[in-house]
Formats: sequence, C-alpha cells, structure tokens
Amino acid sequence: MITPKIVIIRTIKGQKYANFIAKEINLAGFRCGITDIKNSKEYLKENKCSPERTIIHSRTAHPDYTYKVFRSLEKQGYRVINSAEAIRLTSDKYNSCVCAIKEDIPCAETLKVKKEKAISLVEGKIKEWGRVIVKPRISQGQGEFCFKFEESNINEIENIDKIPSKELIVQKFINYSRLSRVLVIGYNALSQAVFWDQPGKNWKCSVCLNTKIKHDKDPDENLLKFAEDIARKFKAEVSFIDVFSTENGYVLGEINTACSLVIHERISGYNISKKIADYLLKF
Repeated sequence: MITPKIVIIRTIKGQKYANFIAKEINLAGFRCGITDIKNSKEYLKENKCSPERTIIHSRTAHPDYTYKVFRSLEKQGYRVINSAEAIRLTSDKYNSCVCAIKEDIPCAETLKVKKEKAISLVEGKIKEWGRVIVKPRISQGQGEFCFKFEESNINEIENIDKIPSKELIVQKFINYSRLSRVLVIGYNALSQAVFWDQPGKNWKCSVCLNTKIKHDKDPDENLLKFAEDIARKFKAEVSFIDVFSTENGYVLGEINTACSLVIHERISGYNISKKIADYLLKF
C-alpha cells in the first residue's frame, strides 16, 4: 500500500471538486486520498498515514465540529491546510467580521443576536441604519435565509423566524455595485481566477454556485492586493474571498475555504485545481 501524500477531507457533497484536485496530485506523481470528515480518523489509520508522510487538505468548514477534528489532527503533528484556526475564524461570520474590523479591513458593521430577540433589534437598527441584513451566523442554504429589511418591507420582518439557526447576525446593508470573488492560494491572488456578479432587480447576487458568473479577465490590481491582505491577516492559505465594490472602495463580504470551483474552472478555462495541488505539494 502506498501511503497518500495528500489526504483531502471533504464535505459530504464535496466529492466532485476533491476529485479535480486529486487528479492533479496524481498527475504530479503522488497519491492523493479523499475522505469525508466523519470517516477521516478510520481512513488515516487504514492507509497508514502519519504526520511525517501526509499533508491534510481541509475542504469542509464549521467553527465547532470541523474545527475540533482538524485541531485534533494538528495536535498529532499533521500539517493541515487550511489550519483549524483559519477554519474556525472564517466559517463563523460574526467572528470573521470582528477580526476584520480589528485588522482594519473594511467590513459591514455587524452584531450577533439570539433569534428570539432579533426582531426588536432589527426594528431599532432600521431606524439607525436604514437597511439591515439578517442571516445565520453560520452560512447555509446558499443565501436562502439571508433577508434585507427596511421601512418599506418591515411588515415582512417575521421572516426572521424562518431562519434555521438559534443565533443570527445583523448587519448594516452594504450598498454595492459588484460582488467579486478572488481566489488566493498561498497568499497570492490568482489574477486569472477572478469572478463577479452584480445585483439586478433583486439586491442579492452570487459568485459561488452561480452558472452565470462573469470572468474578470483584467482585474484591478488593488482588488487583488485587498484580497491578499485579507488572506494573510486571516492566515487562510487557500481561500476564496468575496469582495463588495462600493463608492467608498472595497469592502469584505466573506471568506470561504471549502467551495466547489467547478463552475469557475469551466467559465475561466483556468486550471484552479492544479494551482491548489501545486501548493499542497510544496510541503
């Protein structure tokens, strides 16, 4: 049995893009294993993996369970990319904003609140901010449970009760013209892998699982530097950073570490998975 050089620990539904990365590792002459997080302990044991032989690539994120699994692996001596701490910080949208503000990264003003107290808080913030965003503290549903409230739709505020989370975040709405996704590998932005979308009649748009994203073939150098600075400050080695373009400059939307990039590769024609594989094989 050949011990894997890299083991990708993925989400339950994350097999397809994990396969993309594994293929590039195999083409480079190394074995790559793939497992989901619930079976990772058994997989590492069965394949005789050890911190001396194997690098772990994390392609799943959660600030509690996932963090604990990867932190345990780090304590055993494994090199985990992204680190458990980076996963904990980036997958908790409230703590991400707290960290961003502490690091002087422009970010929406953000509060956390228990769901049962959210309506009264939002009503107050509408008077202060004008427009308010409410969403789960941990991302879910591809934006399905993200709501915007203002005086014109305050009668819909009970939609907050539909959010399947006990703790929510409340943010000041960012008035933006474009949402960009910058892929940053090893703290270097991939200028060939920048994508964008813009809000239409709806205020929402997406640069994740959106088949209509646009490929930015000539991205602003300041946007690339902005994303690189964020990645360094969050110590997120392999990250997909979503950035709002506003009248006052760039504003952090969120940092992702476990998204599928199948659509992004197809639209750009750029082999992102090879860039990720090359970076993992440096260690």
